[in-house]
Amino acid sequence: MVTTTALAKATLLGVEMGMTLILITVGLTLIFGMMDVINFAHGSLYMLGAYFGFALTAQSGNFWLALLVVPLAVAVVGALIEIFALRPLYGRNPLYHILLTFGLAIIIQGLVTDIWGGQVRNISTPDALSGAIDLGLISYPTYRVFLLVVSTLIVVALWLAITRSNFGVLMRASAHDSEMVDALGVDVAKVFTAVFVLGSALAGLAGVLLGTARAVDPSMGAAVIIQAFAIVVIGGLGSFRGAVVGALVVGLLNAYGPMVAPSLTDTLIFVLMAVVLLLKPSGLFGQPEGV
Repeated sequence: MVTTTALAKATLLGVEMGMTLILITVGLTLIFGMMDVINFAHGSLYMLGAYFGFALTAQSGNFWLALLVVPLAVAVVGALIEIFALRPLYGRNPLYHILLTFGLAIIIQGLVTDIWGGQVRNISTPDALSGAIDLGLISYPTYRVFLLVVSTLIVVALWLAITRSNFGVLMRASAHDSEMVDALGVDVAKVFTAVFVLGSALAGLAGVLLGTARAVDPSMGAAVIIQAFAIVVIGGLGSFRGAVVGALVVGLLNAYGPMVAPSLTDTLIFVLMAVVLLLKPSGLFGQPEGV
């Protein structure tokens, strides 16, 4: 029998998992919405962030430095990928993007394995975030509360940037009619690069944040990209709101699944994805083709 305490703990865990997944999926969906690129290398950028965070924390002993520096380092990697690999393929068959990013994912995973080996690593939890916080009904790890708060603040900041800032207006305009934006004197290529860099930085940040709460290993990128694509499909390709709602739904499924059907937790996510595709092929908040 599921107790109230267990249910409350699972709910908080599900929301926390969902908010951290948003950091990964929102970059994926923004890149697709803006550039029509299905980026299979996105999970590898998340993995790269975790390994960069592990290396920098191990050398400096400073988690906060890693939290600041690593997203910038992964953003640079993302910029190089977009400028030198993806940009020459814009306007071509989307299959080229899929094959290229899939190949890049394999290359990055191979490089990480060669440098750090295949054993499981972990980023040390900073002393300030060790222990647990008493939330009344339940006691919850301090670091996981930190994850929830930081992820929520970043998602809110992203939403405000997309809906209220000039860059957000440029993003939406470029996604809707890039030729018109280009004709008005805006360098759309730079907007595309900025979006890809933003998505890469968010993936790198998620890698550092989750590298403390989860195992860091070369397969982590492949594992997260499967869930990320399921979230994007459920929420709707190119929809920020869909990425947020989809990630929260998947996070709650991940948390509640072990309580009701431990062996079917992963299956439930893909069953939900199949149902959404059957009832609304464009996703919960995606725009139908031709609209």
